Amino acid sequence: MSGQKISVISPYPEFTSIACQLAREMNLDIIVCEDLMNLDKLVQEWEKENKVEVIVARRETASTLRKQVTIPVVAVGITSFDIAEAVHRAKAAGSKIILLDYECALQKFDYTRIAEVVEVDLKVFLYRSKEQLDGVLQQITGRAADAVICTGIYALRKAKEKGLNCFLVHNSRESIYNAMKKAYEIARVPLKTLRPCDSLQAIYNNAFDGILAVEKGRIAILNPVAEKITGLKAADVLGRPISEVCRINAVCRALYGDGRDVNEHVLHIGDLPLVVNRATVLLGRNEYGVIVTFQAADKIRRMEAKLRQELNNKGLIAKFRFNDIIGRSIMIQETIREARQYARSDAAVLITGESGTGKELFAQSMHNESNRRDGPFVAVNCAALPENLLESELFGYEDGAFTGARKGGKRGLFNLAHGGTIFLDEIGELSLNLQAKLLRVLQEKVIMPVGGQTVIPVDVRVISATNQDLVAAINEGRFRADLYFRLNVLNLHIPPLRERLEDVPELFRYFLERLAGPDSMKSFNITGDMLEALKDYLWPGNVRELEGFVERYVALGEENIDTHATFYRLLYKLTSAGNIAFMKDNSNQLTIELGSLPYMEKQIISQAIKLIRGNRSEMAKILGISRTTLWKKLKELNIELPK
Repeated sequence: MSGQKISVISPYPEFTSIACQLAREMNLDIIVCEDLMNLDKLVQEWEKENKVEVIVARRETASTLRKQVTIPVVAVGITSFDIAEAVHRAKAAGSKIILLDYECALQKFDYTRIAEVVEVDLKVFLYRSKEQLDGVLQQITGRAADAVICTGIYALRKAKEKGLNCFLVHNSRESIYNAMKKAYEIARVPLKTLRPCDSLQAIYNNAFDGILAVEKGRIAILNPVAEKITGLKAADVLGRPISEVCRINAVCRALYGDGRDVNEHVLHIGDLPLVVNRATVLLGRNEYGVIVTFQAADKIRRMEAKLRQELNNKGLIAKFRFNDIIGRSIMIQETIREARQYARSDAAVLITGESGTGKELFAQSMHNESNRRDGPFVAVNCAALPENLLESELFGYEDGAFTGARKGGKRGLFNLAHGGTIFLDEIGELSLNLQAKLLRVLQEKVIMPVGGQTVIPVDVRVISATNQDLVAAINEGRFRADLYFRLNVLNLHIPPLRERLEDVPELFRYFLERLAGPDSMKSFNITGDMLEALKDYLWPGNVRELEGFVERYVALGEENIDTHATFYRLLYKLTSAGNIAFMKDNSNQLTIELGSLPYMEKQIISQAIKLIRGNRSEMAKILGISRTTLWKKLKELNIELPK
């Protein structure tokens, strides 16, 4: 196998040792690079001087290099076993572990199963760019974690800069071998085939058409558009027999067909129509090749680039993922599991639940785990706008449609959400007129702007939410039954906080640390009794009310970290002034043992102190006596208030 120049980017000594040993066994001529800090400069030198024909690197590094050089790059894969092995190593530091994983569309892991096998508390955070990684690191800094595991070197370096106890996921010998074998197969293809010349390579890479070229029965060219349509990576298939690739990839099989010439053949790949041209070319005496070019009918490449820029400018993105949902109760975990399953579908989802339970949080999480995650996420509050304005916002309007209309018209939110998800919050507030128009959009998948004469096709997944009983609204004639059944294909109910009170302490901890810093639980001297006291209240405002409670607590500050007078005063205010109905049945009751009057009085006041935590004015008000009388009683019965 000697003769081909392959560079192996090694992130740690064991990787270097395995690669060198495999190179000797495979008789490969390799260059091992361990200087990752100067890698950009080095690969540019390799490309300029033609020193290297193929590069082998780990997933995240490979993804970065493919954007920088035209040298083929083969990624060393990571397996579930590799992650489990890293988790096992990190377990020596403790059982609370955070995993930072570079999100790869072609590779998914069952993190829950890994955590169960290794028996650890594993929190997973995914990122797809350096900017997202910075945000994730900001989230986890200060979290109570014993170790942080990274699948990427850059993530490892940045996490160490934050002072985190880090471990790197190592690659198995098998993964490194498979990557080096692919690199050899690519290197065997003549360089002129892989890179005809710089100018032609630039044309292939920047063409709006997909290009697949086959020479001597092997794939010679697969440009970025073709990569996107087929789901293949050029680095993985260049030099491989077309028959072999067609066996494992249905899209490539459909595009290549029988290899015979076709002109403007319409081929449907899922919902995407392609116009395909296939031509046989003569390469030499009795040597033929095939060039396949294809283009999305709606100019998918150009529209995607334009839409992506527009999304960034308008902020039409979903920020939250399932990992951001706080709670370990069986009820919330089952809701998350169900929502993850719904994320795989394109069917409409109706999210029901009381106000403040986090319906939009689940909607954003489903979008980010769906195959539409690279598209826009548009959220609309149907109760926030009047009917005439809401219609123009949803469906857009043409130039001059009404007085005050913007010159040139305006794209509607359904139009902006094309290729992604639209979230219709408080859907029960829609008027019957708008309900009829929304039903047409769901049935026909087209919209007509206000004042327009033509319809516009839209590809949008609809997730709606309500805190109302829509069945009752249907019976009262306030909501259309046909629209309800269109929206309620999949139903997700978010449980109220009172049904999962075991999650209240964790939510309180999360909000406190987010608002007051990572050491706030310690600086406020938060005790287990305080966290248990939070569970005596039923939180009618759900998670939103709990968050507001923590914000008030942080804003006021704790007067006394021993008695926690501020904390209990705020909690008492929630249970008074009409909110007593939201306490547990026994939370405002005292148990008195029968005896003499002074004996029973002492029991009443002593137990009241525990509930009201020593606030003399509030205690006197509850007992129906003056502060002076209370003071005398305390003195007579020899009872001291906590200081």
